Amino acid sequence: MPESRGNFNRYYVPGLFAVAKDEYKRYPDIWKSYLSVRKSDKAYEESGYISGFGHMYQKPEGTAVKYDARLQGPVKRWVHDTWALGVRMTQEALEDCLYDIMTRAMKDLGKTSAATRHFLAARMLVMGDTTTYHTDGYGSAIFANNHVHLDGSTWSNLAAAAAPTETTLGAAIEDFEQIRNERNIPYIYQVKKVICGPSLEFRFTKLLESTYEPDTANNAVNAVIKRRRLELVIDPYITDDNWYLCGDMDTDIGMIWFDRIAPQVSRHGDADTGDVKFIVRGRWSLECNNPRQIFLVPHV
Repeated sequence: MPESRGNFNRYYVPGLFAVAKDEYKRYPDIWKSYLSVRKSDKAYEESGYISGFGHMYQKPEGTAVKYDARLQGPVKRWVHDTWALGVRMTQEALEDCLYDIMTRAMKDLGKTSAATRHFLAARMLVMGDTTTYHTDGYGSAIFANNHVHLDGSTWSNLAAAAAPTETTLGAAIEDFEQIRNERNIPYIYQVKKVICGPSLEFRFTKLLESTYEPDTANNAVNAVIKRRRLELVIDPYITDDNWYLCGDMDTDIGMIWFDRIAPQVSRHGDADTGDVKFIVRGRWSLECNNPRQIFLVPHV
């Protein structure tokens, strides 16, 4: 149903497309802290991965070299969906409406575009321990304790439920960094970020900023920040007390977002009615083939 003169009473003036674009840019893309973002010029993208080699063998003099072969992993496909939303306004509403109200409509299209992308990205984390929306290359949940290495062994990026303390944070970091690669060799892969919702912001600020152990009367050194400085990412779309660890992101493996068409606002006229339609539209996809860069600690 179009918006009509019942809502507006002054003339529309140009400039709304710039307004929508500026409004879209006002909202920080927090989700790019934990998803790799790439561009696509195809109908879909596919990503596979292969293992490296195992350790070298000691070769006694005069003996033959032992040969190894890399292992091939599953292929994951990113199919770009179209996302869109529009507002239709009658010719009379455009002729008689307030400029501020028209501007607000375009701003709201820009805001909902940014909000939709953020929601979809955060849903990978929030629903990542289920297979409802996303899976890894083997069809398992993004966060699971039975992920499969290419050599047949299993690994986990899902910890036992725990509230954030210096002890549980240290244990989670240790578990994350002990994950091995497809040939049972350490990744030498370090945690770089802690991701949580607003409900845990101040707790993690204490844990990550206190020089000494927080919430204790002694002066023992806070071992977490003594070891390294971790970035704290607060995502408002994480509404529970789950918390996540994130390492370096890989543009070829893991949680990846492909932009086929970034959000764009267009204007269309209806010759019969004189109505004008403003539409924001984009095409993108987000999937995960091997979630080795992300680790979940569920809330208690």
